[in-house]
Amino acid sequence: MFASVSQSVKARIATTDTKPVRFVNSEVAYTPTIKDTITTLRSYLNLDKILHPQSPDIPVISLQASMIEQESRDCVYRLGHSTVLLKLDQKLIITDPVLSERASPLDWAGPKRYHPLPIKMDCLPQVDICLISHDHYDHLDKETIKRIHTKVAQFLVPLNVAQHLLEWGVPSNKIREYQWWQTEQIGTIKLVFTPTQHFSGRSYQQRDTSLWGSWVIQSEHRSVYFSGDSGYFSGFKDIGNQYGPFDLTLMETGAYDENWASIHMFPEQSVQAHLDVQGKVMLPIHNCTFDLSYHVWNEPLIRAEKAAAQNHVPFICPKMGEKVLFETLADGMEHDSGWWNEED
Repeated sequence: MFASVSQSVKARIATTDTKPVRFVNSEVAYTPTIKDTITTLRSYLNLDKILHPQSPDIPVISLQASMIEQESRDCVYRLGHSTVLLKLDQKLIITDPVLSERASPLDWAGPKRYHPLPIKMDCLPQVDICLISHDHYDHLDKETIKRIHTKVAQFLVPLNVAQHLLEWGVPSNKIREYQWWQTEQIGTIKLVFTPTQHFSGRSYQQRDTSLWGSWVIQSEHRSVYFSGDSGYFSGFKDIGNQYGPFDLTLMETGAYDENWASIHMFPEQSVQAHLDVQGKVMLPIHNCTFDLSYHVWNEPLIRAEKAAAQNHVPFICPKMGEKVLFETLADGMEHDSGWWNEED
């Protein structure tokens, strides 16, 4: 079932049984200082935003399960942050489902959703494949998994992430774990778990004890790259050389800061990563849903759109819940854009 494991997956294995395996990046080791940790915590809990509140009016198009089920064409719906629904070869794929009100271990504090969900959690249609990129709270949500797992046929997750899903009631026969470069074939859909430059952990003790990465998604006629979270690194070119070109990239574009430059890309780097993986059309994700950094909510889209234009990259940013057909991407048809410029 598995391809050979790349040697670029590295782990520090303790000499005693009391310490866990810890994974490291192939290029840059992320070792934040105490100051970096405090800065990240302040931003994540929105302590600085109390004095400078942001209340953007994010446009949302409501969805119903029947609308998604009855659509026979290959398409994509963005639900918010890094949560995307892909319909390919009549299979429904969801990425990093976070459908709770907050991206946080607490239900009363932490980043709160800017906009309502295009579709309520309990109204999701049956999902064939759920892809997880890593275990951070804004990508792996306990409440969401507990409420939707009965509708999901298969969870594909990084190495050592299955333990969370098992604790939340997901049956073991529905979970498969992967290391970098391992592949899976589900019907006509080929999936490859590919490297990123990031880190993992839902607590300090769990730091880097599970793997992180991105996903290559190839159907009979389409090819999609889902970036997960990553700093800019040479691995994007490796992915492009092995699996490109991609009809569409779902590329992390948001929640960046100088303190996190090695693990989160600036918008201009996101466009370059799109070029590196040999993407055709870029759809920026990881923005406009949760306030996870100091920049203004629409800055990532403004900067990415400008960089895309300078590099002649077709750039689309559908409204939350808006359907984008792959056949319109191939035809070069323009999509509604610019809604993020309506509020400064």
